[in-house]
Amino acid sequence: MAMYTSYDVARQLMQVRNYVELHVSGFAEIPADVLSALLHLTAEFRDVDEMETLIKMGANPRETHQGFTVLEMFVQGHDGCLRHEDSVKTVEGGVKMLTKYDVTDKDLTHQWILSNCEEIIRNSEYLSTFFKVETQRVAFYFHAPRAKKLTESPMTFKDLDAAVKTLHCMTDLDQYVAVLEYKGDVTRYMVTKGAGSLAVIPMESKPGWTKEQERVSNIVNFVMGNDEYPTLVCEDE
Repeated sequence: MAMYTSYDVARQLMQVRNYVELHVSGFAEIPADVLSALLHLTAEFRDVDEMETLIKMGANPRETHQGFTVLEMFVQGHDGCLRHEDSVKTVEGGVKMLTKYDVTDKDLTHQWILSNCEEIIRNSEYLSTFFKVETQRVAFYFHAPRAKKLTESPMTFKDLDAAVKTLHCMTDLDQYVAVLEYKGDVTRYMVTKGAGSLAVIPMESKPGWTKEQERVSNIVNFVMGNDEYPTLVCEDE
């Protein structure tokens, strides 16, 4: 005789609902382990009201299956298609609901989920605080040489090193000036695709730079006329 797990039963219930309009409240007499499995399987679709109904009926809000919790399934969303800024309010509401049933930030142990859902987390003060995520990131702007207007990119970076390593492929321009801002500190780089070791050149010297970085920066500033130099008497006439 075949043995069925609570997740097998829950999947069958989900299949039935694909063909028949049936609210989860109709599952009130189903055992708690099946309700918990149903909560876990449907959390990724982020129907907060439905999730809370299942919990009130006996589903375990801290259910874990194959290493993932209900909170983790809910936050990451279905197939990566629910990870954008327009999902902020839904995710906020769902997390707030789960906290009423003793779910905490410790129920999310796979940190890559927060990275994948960065657009949601960094656009929510509540979620950033709840998950203890540092929201300040490196902002990226760019412009063509001698252009008078900056273009702001939606892409941000966790730190300057990560940003600099990616500058060679951040725009379609063969050459451009990258402007990175972090906590009010601004750095600029001349980026030239296919230029080997000179592909990314810092345009201002900063404390802690190596001698090689300092020399390259001096070359850029000299060529672009950024620095003032001592002059001869005849030049001043």
